[in-house]
Amino acid sequence: MGRHDSNQKNAILEAAIGVFADKGPDGATIRLVGHKAGVNSALIYYYFENKQKLFEAVIRMVFNDFLSALAGQNRPFENARARITFLVNGIFDYYENRRDRMRLVMQLFNLHVDLLADAIMEVLKRKEVLPLQVLQDGIARGDFRPFSPLSLWWNLLGMCIFNIQAEEIAIRLAKKQIYRGLPSFPERKQQIIEVILSGLTPPAKTPARQKDNTQEENYHDK
Repeated sequence: MGRHDSNQKNAILEAAIGVFADKGPDGATIRLVGHKAGVNSALIYYYFENKQKLFEAVIRMVFNDFLSALAGQNRPFENARARITFLVNGIFDYYENRRDRMRLVMQLFNLHVDLLADAIMEVLKRKEVLPLQVLQDGIARGDFRPFSPLSLWWNLLGMCIFNIQAEEIAIRLAKKQIYRGLPSFPERKQQIIEVILSGLTPPAKTPARQKDNTQEENYHDK
């Protein structure tokens, strides 16, 4: 009974992801979720008190799924660039492989950032979150200047989501033959990486001998 119970609940959550992504939290209904999941509304109310509770469960499911997908690509990092590249690629890869879920995250960033923040804080209380761990380890190693890992992760996620939203808009315009598209994802990912690194990596130290040579050259030029 427990396994059957779990399978039904997961089916409802999977269906709800698509409905919330398409209709938004306001346009989605329990009836639409039930129709997509192939169950009656009463069963949904059995698992979830109301639409709000269902929506909150969906957010947690998507966020945990993203972290699991990211963990599957985790590896040692040589430097700051490798760390930021890993995180940026993880967000874009998640969009390309699970578009419904990322479209839902985009809605959260635009309209329900408080719910997204609550879901993130709930996860933070339970376990170490990989993106923050990657950044914290980079600070400890001296790859980055000291900063708030949570603030950086939030801003990095926002930059990536903005670019993904631009892609979604461009796709719709291209279908109407209004717009030919944006720079490629690899190009935009590289731009985000460079912007992030420009403000976070420590300045390169000039070797003492090189400084002396520079001063000597300047002296002879006078």
